[in-house]
Amino acid sequence: MLLLLGLFGSALILIAWLIGISDELKAKRDLIELKFSFVTLTGVIVLAVYSFLKKDIPFFVLNVGLFFIIIFEIFYTIMISRRSRK
Repeated sequence: MLLLLGLFGSALILIAWLIGISDELKAKRDLIELKFSFVTLTGVIVLAVYSFLKKDIPFFVLNVGLFFIIIFEIFYTIMISRRSRK
């Protein structure tokens, strides 16, 4: 069951990565795609839970760090997009 949880989180991150690459190739935008960030955030949360349940501290720390980076990216993107609308 834990292996499936880890694989599910990994799959979400890979899907998010593919969505982001696809969108960047199509539009060549400067901003981070929010749908990419939210799918990646979901995958990081699932993998953080997985690593916590397995007591894999380095993997847990990595995922918590990624969580905060993605949260920063989301807020930064929202702030930039609001400024450009004004």
